[in-house]
Formats: sequence, structure tokens, C-alpha cells
Amino acid sequence: MQTTYNNIVSSFFKRALFAVIVISVISTVSIINFQQYNFYTSLADSIKMNVDKKLSKYNQNLKLSDMNILKEDVKSLMRELGFITIEIYDNNKEGVFAFSAPGERFADKLNLIQEHYNFINHEFPTSKKMNYDFFEVSDKHNFIQIFYPIYKSDKLLGYFEGISYVEPIVLNRFKRGVFATITTVILTIVLFSFLIFPLIYFAYKKLNAHRLELLSSNIMMITTLGNAIALRDSDTNEHNYRVTLYAIKFAQSINLDHKSIKMLIKGAFLHDVGKIGISDNILLKSGNLDEKEFEIMREHVLKGVELINHNSWLEDAKDVIVYHHERYDGSGYPNKIKGKKIPITARVFAIVDVFDALTSKRPYKEAFDYEKSIEILKDGYDKHFDGELLDIFIKISEKLYKETRLKTKEELKKELDTLIKKYFLD
Repeated sequence: MQTTYNNIVSSFFKRALFAVIVISVISTVSIINFQQYNFYTSLADSIKMNVDKKLSKYNQNLKLSDMNILKEDVKSLMRELGFITIEIYDNNKEGVFAFSAPGERFADKLNLIQEHYNFINHEFPTSKKMNYDFFEVSDKHNFIQIFYPIYKSDKLLGYFEGISYVEPIVLNRFKRGVFATITTVILTIVLFSFLIFPLIYFAYKKLNAHRLELLSSNIMMITTLGNAIALRDSDTNEHNYRVTLYAIKFAQSINLDHKSIKMLIKGAFLHDVGKIGISDNILLKSGNLDEKEFEIMREHVLKGVELINHNSWLEDAKDVIVYHHERYDGSGYPNKIKGKKIPITARVFAIVDVFDALTSKRPYKEAFDYEKSIEILKDGYDKHFDGELLDIFIKISEKLYKETRLKTKEELKKELDTLIKKYFLD
């Protein structure tokens, strides 16, 4: 149980750490995208607002406006807002004029724009909304392009396109703001996680305690029910202990997966649970059953399925319950399936079940010795049993037999409890 507790704690810490990391990454990405969007939009809006102030006095098509005054206004915009290039179009999308930044101040920036001009998008806006694009060229020079239609009283005057240089100080201020916001958010997430961690941890621990308690109750239920049937059928519940131990160790020898072994354990305890519905005069008959009695005995398989049919936890025990009387050559019951169509858990269990039945005393027979039991098993090679599995079992059977038959009921139960905890609780 200590191993189980450690696994619970380890699992919780891993999940909590993973959750903090995921939330932090998602928050960081979201903040960066949101802040970038706000930065670009506010910068573009600021530029547009200043442009509109200059151009809002025009009442007609920009192409028909006073060119000298319009050019002076555009030059003023270029100086005030750090434009590298400005292009004016009329309402028919025909160029009116274009200006580039004069002097040495932006000479290198102008050269960069001209070099990359063909890679810059110059598509006319299709609505009244402003198009803007923030882009970077060599040596980390950053520019913002705005392109939008100029309206006055819903009348289209023309189009304005400008590319402005974004000063490094503006970008650095933006980056510092983003970094500060991300740091604050991550610290808040971490602090909140530490504050809420004890509450979640104890709730998680309590939930797992209930889960383990329920699981232990389920295991106790199948062992109790299985032992009750074994006592009624063979005067001892040691049969269920032995046959389950045989099944687990056999499954381990063929490297059966963890999930299948859990299925096998459940099925081993409950394989004959349907016999609870078989009358004593048939179940405990000392002689051989006649055909009619044997037909009734066969019904225990389907009765067993009916008993567990509405228990979701026992759903995976059905393969053993239903198919452990099927035979490899198809002569078994209830479905007469054969070969590898019989689930491997049922094929494994069929061998150990018959082996323990042969080596045990029953109401209708005395126990056979080990050698005689193995001879009988060999007669069922590829008929009653899967030959490949039978070969493997025979190789390990003598050791299993000697280890198991010499143990008391308490020793068998203790060993089985250890194995059950390994597969269900650890």
C-alpha cells in the first residue's frame, strides 16, 4: 500500500506541474498575441488619426484638390510621423503622387524599403477599414504600413498608403511591457497553484483513498464469491487460490500484458460462479453425469455471465467465464469456437483449471499424481488445449506444482494477496 501511496503522490505532483506549465505556456502565447495586436492596432490608429486631421479638410476627389496644399500637408505628415514613403491615390485607385523621405535621416531606411518594395503588400482595401502590416527587414529595422480609404461624409475621396519607421525605443517599451505582464501572470499562476495545491492535493488523496477502498471491496467480493462456489463444488476454497496462482505465474511466463493478467485474475476467481444456479444433486453427484445432467451442468457458463452482466468492473472477466470450457479443436461449449478465436486468457486458464482439477480430490474422484495429470494434459494437445501454450506450461508445471501443493491455505492466500495488490493496487 505504501507503493500505491507513493504512486498517488508522484502522479499528483506530475499532473500538477504539467498543468502549471501548460497554463503558463498558453497564457504566455495569449498575452504575446494580444499585446502585439493591441500594439500594432493602437500604433496604426494613432497614425491614421493624425493623417485624418490633415486630410479631413478636403471635400472632393483628392486628384482634384489643390495639389500644392495637399503636397504640403503630406510633407508635414512625413516629417511629424516618421513616414519613409507616402502614396496618394484618387477614388479610382489611380496614383496622384508619391513622396519619399528627404535628407539623410531616413536615407538608409528608404533604401531598405526600396529593396523590399516588391515584397510589401499593396492591395487596396475592400472596405472602409484600415489595412495595416507590421514587418521587419534586415538588421531588425521595423516598419508599419497603413493603407486605407479616405472618406468624408460617406464620400470616397481617395486612398492613403504610408510606410512609417518604428523607432527602437517604441519597440523596446512594448517588449518591456509584454515581459512585465507575462512575469506578473506567471507569478500569479505559480502563487495561486501553491495556495490551492494543499486543497487539491488532499481532495485528490481522499478521492484515491475511496478508489482504493472500492477496489479492495471489489477484490474481496470476487474472492469471497469465488471461494463460496469452490467450497460448494470441491469442499475447499484452496482450489481458487491454487488455480489463480497457477494462472498468474503461467501468464507471467508467456509475458502476458498487465491488463490481461488482471482480467485473468478476475476470471479465475469467478470462472465457476454460475454453478451457484446448479442443483446439488447434479453438482455434488459422486458418479458420472448422464447426458441430460451434463447439459444442465453446461448451463453454469451462461448463468455465470448473467450473474455479472450488470457489473461494469467485472465485464472483463467474461472471457474466462464464457470460454474456459471451449476446446482448441472446437468441440467445447457453449459456442464451439476453436483455435486462436478463443481468447488467450481462456486458453491459459483452461490448462491450469484442468491441471488443478486432475491433481485435486473432487466428489467424483480422487486426486491424480503429478505424472498422471501431465499425461492426461498431453492427450489434449491441440484438441482440448492450445498446444503451444501447453508445451510452455508443462515446462514450468512441476516447479509450480511442488511450490503450490505444499503450501497451507494461509500461505496460498498470502501469496495471492501479494500478487493481486501488484496488479490492482500498485
